[in-house]
Parts: sequence; C-alpha cells; structure tokens
Amino acid sequence: AVVSTQSTGREPLSKLPIQQLIDTCLQLLEYGAENKIGVLRTTETVSDPDIEQFKPLFQKGDNVGSSALKHATQQVALVNTLSEFQERSGADPGYPDTCFVELGAGSGKLSQWFHHKVNDSFFVLVDKQMCRRKADGYFKKQKCNFLRLKMDIKDINVSGVAEIGHYKRVCFACKHLCGGATDMALVSAAQTSQQKETSVLIALCCHHLCSWELYTGKDYFIRHFKPEQFYVLSSLSAWATCFKLDTMQVSDPDVVNNAIQKFRDDPESFIQQEHLVLDKNLQWHIGRCAKTVLNDGRAQFMLDSGFSVQFSKYVDVFVSPENTALLCSKNPVSL
Repeated sequence: AVVSTQSTGREPLSKLPIQQLIDTCLQLLEYGAENKIGVLRTTETVSDPDIEQFKPLFQKGDNVGSSALKHATQQVALVNTLSEFQERSGADPGYPDTCFVELGAGSGKLSQWFHHKVNDSFFVLVDKQMCRRKADGYFKKQKCNFLRLKMDIKDINVSGVAEIGHYKRVCFACKHLCGGATDMALVSAAQTSQQKETSVLIALCCHHLCSWELYTGKDYFIRHFKPEQFYVLSSLSAWATCFKLDTMQVSDPDVVNNAIQKFRDDPESFIQQEHLVLDKNLQWHIGRCAKTVLNDGRAQFMLDSGFSVQFSKYVDVFVSPENTALLCSKNPVSL
C-alpha cells in the first residue's frame, strides 16, 4: 500500500474522536518508555547568579529584576553549554575565526552574552521584525563587528553574506525560534555546512506552532507515527508548558509513573462526559513525550546531513519548561 506523507490540518484536541486521542497518548507513552523519557531534573544549571556578574550587560532602562535575571540565567547557560559541546567535539571553545549568526535575534541579547565570552568575533543578527535593538548599542560601544539584517529566516543565504565569507567557521546560536522557524534554521545550517565548519545551538521551544510543510524530521516521524498524527502531537506538546510546575509533583517519579500506569491499565476510565480528563502530571509527561518525538526527528535530519548531534537540558525545568537545547557540529574537511 502507498503510505501518504501528507498531514491533515490542525484541529483543536477537543474536536478529535476521543479514541483517537487516547490511542495517540498511549502511543506517545510507549515511545517515551522505549526512549527512556523519564522524570528529568538536571544539575547543569546556572544557579543563584550574582547580580554583580550580570550588571555589565544590563543597559539603562533594563529592569534588573527576577524576569531579567531569569533570561540572563538561560542565556549564560546556553553559552556555557555550547562551549562544553565544542570541547567534547574537539573544537576550540575559544571560537577562533568564527562568525556568530543569531536567527530570530530580537534584541540580540544572546549574541551579547557570546561577545562577553569571546570578544574577537563577528556577529550577524537576523530578525524579520523591527524590535528593541538593545544589543546594537552595546556592540557599538564595544566597537564590535556586527551586522543586523531585517529579513525572514527562510530567505537568508548565510554563505551569500559577503562579510561572513571572511570567516572559517559559522556558529548558529538561537534562543527563541518558534515552531517552523527552528526547521528553517536547521536547513540554513545544513546548507552552510557544505562550505564552512558549522556549529548549531538552538533552544527548542513552541512545538505547538510546528508546521508539517516546514518540519525537517518527516522521514523519522513517519517511521513512528502516521502523518495525520503530526498536528495532534504538535498540539499535545503544549501540555508540557501549560502548567505551573511548582504546584505539581513532576519531580517525583513515583507520582508520574503511577499516573502513567493507571492510564495504561484502563484509559476508558478517564473519559468523563465524552471528554478525556487526565491528571496534570500525566498530561505534562505526555506533552514532553510529544516534544521529544518532534525533536528527535530534527536531530535525525541533522545526523543525515553529516552533523554530530546532542541534546542538553541546559537549565532546570523549574527555571524554564522549555529547557532542551539542540547542539550540532560539522567540519566539512573531516567528512
């Protein structure tokens, strides 16, 4: 039989036949068990940052409060995570002769943190929208080489940017690329890697906005799920981020595992008035399984493109529920 690779459109989960929703949740739990998706707490965090350490990168008008520190904590953790990955990959963690490309750059704070660690580099900040360009003032003050491009990620040809041609290495560093923007970034990195040594750091997020048209992991996905399940998984992934974790027991493996087992044993008992009503700890775990499927497909795309690939939980889930980073590296000379 010919298997269709077309995905149907997105529909609210409430519109799905309840048995289809149950079957997909059970399938995700099975995928999670096979791939050892357990209750994850990470020690790879930047804990209790000293406010004095962060002050140099705050500018006049910044609110140096808990929100600013939360974002700075994540940015520092991402910089450190990539540096450690570079070392493990045998690359120079000092990033010599490197151009940093921040896609979906927004204000450019992530590039600013990288510059704080490696001064002698060139930074390209790409975003299709006008935004508060906080990092631009910092770069100008530091007399740093940088370029800001106002364009869509899908339209950028990194190798075609004249200033980048002078550098041997390109590092794609991206913190908040929603849905299909991540896939466009991976395609851009794969294309760039045909000519230059390329590394990638993407903090994965917003899987509920993924698009089948743009998704890079189609081949992997259809080995485990049907194409028409793509938008169901995409919607279910939101369950991993829609709860306040400090009100839950997600760090207790017994609580989560018991909820999983009860659902496996008798899923129909969770139907109330023609709706599927699940324990929020179970919903959170199913959402994480859905995210993992989508992330694994992207990782397979990068592996097929010749990259070495690794995932990292770069901060504790209680700092950010979107705490997974995709790290990739490829040296075309060695292939």
